[in-house]
Amino acid sequence: MAWWENLVALWIGIPLNVRLVILFVFGAIVAGQLNRAIYRWTWVPKNYDPWSKPHPDVPPRNLFDKVPIFGWLGLSRESKVHGTVHWLQPLLIELGCGFFFAWYYHWVISGKLVPITVNVPLGEAALHAIYVQHIVLISFMVIATFVDFDSRTIPDYVTVPGFLVALIFCSLVPFVGLPMPDGPPFFGLSQPGAKLDAIPLHAAALSKWPETWNGSSALAVGLVLAFGWWFALCPKLIWIRGGTTKFFRYLVASFIRYSLNWFYLGMLVLLIAFVSAAWLWGGEAVWQSVFSALLGMAFAGLLIWLVRFFASLAMGQEAMGFGDVTLMCMIGAYIGWQPVMVIFFMAPFIACVFAIVNYLLTGDAYLAYGPYLCIGTLLTMIFWGGLWQQYGPLLGLGPWLPALFLALPVVLGGMLTAWVWIKFTFIYPDKA
Repeated sequence: MAWWENLVALWIGIPLNVRLVILFVFGAIVAGQLNRAIYRWTWVPKNYDPWSKPHPDVPPRNLFDKVPIFGWLGLSRESKVHGTVHWLQPLLIELGCGFFFAWYYHWVISGKLVPITVNVPLGEAALHAIYVQHIVLISFMVIATFVDFDSRTIPDYVTVPGFLVALIFCSLVPFVGLPMPDGPPFFGLSQPGAKLDAIPLHAAALSKWPETWNGSSALAVGLVLAFGWWFALCPKLIWIRGGTTKFFRYLVASFIRYSLNWFYLGMLVLLIAFVSAAWLWGGEAVWQSVFSALLGMAFAGLLIWLVRFFASLAMGQEAMGFGDVTLMCMIGAYIGWQPVMVIFFMAPFIACVFAIVNYLLTGDAYLAYGPYLCIGTLLTMIFWGGLWQQYGPLLGLGPWLPALFLALPVVLGGMLTAWVWIKFTFIYPDKA
């Protein structure tokens, strides 16, 4: 991709300190629009941000209010209407994004994401592509996190564009996968005599990319996965009472009524055209990148959906929102299916810490799970080099590994069923 390499060459011609300052300012500006999305896409929209129509009872706003970070200090004058510290969260988001955009850039270009088994430096073009892709994903995750905290829902406004942007970006710059060694992983700090290049993580790792995955059968799989994502997000009624006949009757009738319109059908046509074009004319690198994104989306979404299904079945109530499923579909499209396994184990531990603190402070036992999936994703990306060193060899199990992970939700459902029985038999028998 000569155009990308030329663009990166122009960028790295700027002194590093100046680049970091530019990225800090850029991060704060982007975060201003993230705040705008957070307040507009929450379940009950708010007019806190300076880009929205102000509340009729607040003092007049001015141009300075739109300046990132500092503008919120001026908007603190609206505290009598919106609450004492309504301005603090968005200010910290803009300040945090500014620092993070700059820090993460230095972290990435310093090679911190590259596994230590790689002893051939990764090219500047690839490092910058990874950085841009991760910043885009993190921006979507910031919106999802704070909307979920506020309203315990993750709107399609976040996850649908996020997934589509992932597909477009990996087709334009196909070497954006997390770096992995071009050779078998191993435990230890070095491999004597090895001279390993870094290559983008792809869906077939640790093996070489199979030739059959470039054929028409792979295209068919890609189209099925794209259709499955589209069908999952289409509005429809799922009615589980009344038997199988009523289930399908309501499903088909509601799908025809709410989803067979120009918007959803147009999205499906464009999605099919995009995947087909990537296979027909994109070349091997583009198709591998797009197909890996589709497989990552499918694995991540299916894994969380199975957890949602079996946990809800065991507990007799919704255990996780469908927004968490679409969120993981988006995340899987950016980083691939392999890192999702790390996130799957990391997120519950993070959630437990927050849940205990939240319960002790507020007495509220419910929590939004999406933010902890996002935190797990962020930590996985930051510490990818070390995580690969420890867990990369597990990929040697081949297809048995994803199959094992997809079976774990069934085990989880059984454990939750046993816990519910113990809870209402011995601990709270009066609530049974």
